[in-house]
Amino acid sequence: MSIGIIVNSACVLIGGLLGSFFGRLLPVKMRESLYGLFGYCSIIIGIILLQNIKSMPAVTLALILGTIIGEALRIEDQINFASLRLKTLIERITNTAAADNDAYISRFVGLLMLFCTGSTGILGAIGEGVNGDSTVLLTKSVMDIFAAFAFAAHMGPMIACIAIPQFLFFSILFWSAGFIMPLTDPLMIGDFMACGGILAIITGFRICELKDFRVANTLPALFIVMPLSYLWRTYC
Repeated sequence: MSIGIIVNSACVLIGGLLGSFFGRLLPVKMRESLYGLFGYCSIIIGIILLQNIKSMPAVTLALILGTIIGEALRIEDQINFASLRLKTLIERITNTAAADNDAYISRFVGLLMLFCTGSTGILGAIGEGVNGDSTVLLTKSVMDIFAAFAFAAHMGPMIACIAIPQFLFFSILFWSAGFIMPLTDPLMIGDFMACGGILAIITGFRICELKDFRVANTLPALFIVMPLSYLWRTYC
């Protein structure tokens, strides 16, 4: 079992719960500022990850094909539907309600992508599955507990629920790492991180409400970028 994944998901859960109960004590402007701050941090992290790019055509092709696949599968629509059902359930339990369902769900899906699909978390889960080193995920946990607190202070207890899909997704990567890593090389990983960086930038724009791009539909790009990177370098 992965210690890093357990700690990381627990930090998201704890940070989300603490933010839900105690974040309301913070002034509204402070809550809004903290929420926006992590959106800009996502953009900055994405820009830093872009420096790892090795094959721009392969990454671009992965994003195009990944988005086409995501749109065809209607990934974001399905996530939106599940999120709305979860929101309704939580509102019944807590006897609360958000004024605008569409805006709330849009923000929530952006945050779900931020916590679950970041290159650092994915590579951390795979890395621990290969060599047992949980350093990357433990470091990410420190950031995530504060991020979850800030987001939950602004959006409520649904943020704590992100710990569940994050744990499941990272666990799948952890257990499949032994099959994935032997098939990769540093150049493929560099393109993967760059692709994740672009998604982080898009997610940051969405969190900061600069551009409401359907970011969840780009998720397949992360799964096809490494094979495309290898094929591009080998045959082009």
